Amino acid sequence: MRPRKNPKQHAPRWPWTFLAVSAALITAAGIRHPHALGPKRPSQAVAHATKLSSPASVTIPAHPIPSALPFRIGENSGVLWNLTTGQLLWAYRPHLPGPYASTTKLMTIYLALKHLPLTGVVPISLKAAATTGSDIRMATTYHFTVRQLLYGLMLDSANNAAVALAQYEAGSVPAFVAQMNHTAQMMGMTNTTYADPDGLSPGSRGSAWDLSIIARADMENPLFRKIVRTKEASLPHNPIVRNLNGLLFIDPSVIGVKTGWTTEAGFNLVFAATRRVNGHSVTLLGVIMHGQQGFPSEYQDAEKILHWGFLKSRGGHTSQSK
Repeated sequence: MRPRKNPKQHAPRWPWTFLAVSAALITAAGIRHPHALGPKRPSQAVAHATKLSSPASVTIPAHPIPSALPFRIGENSGVLWNLTTGQLLWAYRPHLPGPYASTTKLMTIYLALKHLPLTGVVPISLKAAATTGSDIRMATTYHFTVRQLLYGLMLDSANNAAVALAQYEAGSVPAFVAQMNHTAQMMGMTNTTYADPDGLSPGSRGSAWDLSIIARADMENPLFRKIVRTKEASLPHNPIVRNLNGLLFIDPSVIGVKTGWTTEAGFNLVFAATRRVNGHSVTLLGVIMHGQQGFPSEYQDAEKILHWGFLKSRGGHTSQSK
């Protein structure tokens, strides 16, 4: 859902297996939160779910990740990954659960891209047309393709697009939500429970760690990367659909990913950027959750985290402070 009074808002494939990255995730998580992940799930299922290929190496932290950045941020949890190397750069209370808000749509688009034909024409039900909050202009007489609804879903964070896609893919919203939860379980998102495809319900909840898992899986899809870096698009009955992710308009290195806000969740942000580091292209992916000061403040926090992360990735020295 979009924040109150907030203006609307491709990178190369990264070759690594979800199996290898998940091993790094679970190992790193066990260092700070030995009981947070619960029982282990079959790694083969995780690898099959994402169909990624192996990296040359994945850095598994040998020591606890510091819980403090060299500056203050306004969120209560977060993670930062170097996607190019697979290295976990920072984690602060990464398994703390809370409402996802519209970052829920990262799973919605994952399933839609996996199962739906992009040219399929989606029938608009009364339920979809009546879904409000963040939305695009929609009525039961309108016609949208899957591709068009995906742009509405991610740029305008359209809740009605989420419902329409869910019904088209699974036959009903409850059936789609069951798929969401099954997929999250298979991916090792052990703190996550989905209650809807749009994030309006506070029952769609999980952790920064889990959001980084689904975001990395999404980023493997070229169309996903194209959509989330698009600033503005035109859809049927919607001449101008502007990306709600304000970071795209602030920092040219940013390539996505998704904002989320509800009263219960506060302000959540999944963000990614690609910059040249020591002559090489490096992509970072971060998650910060449950800010209370609004997206202008959260964008500032994301920018500071990115700057720190790219310095760290080039071997720069960043002192830690409490």
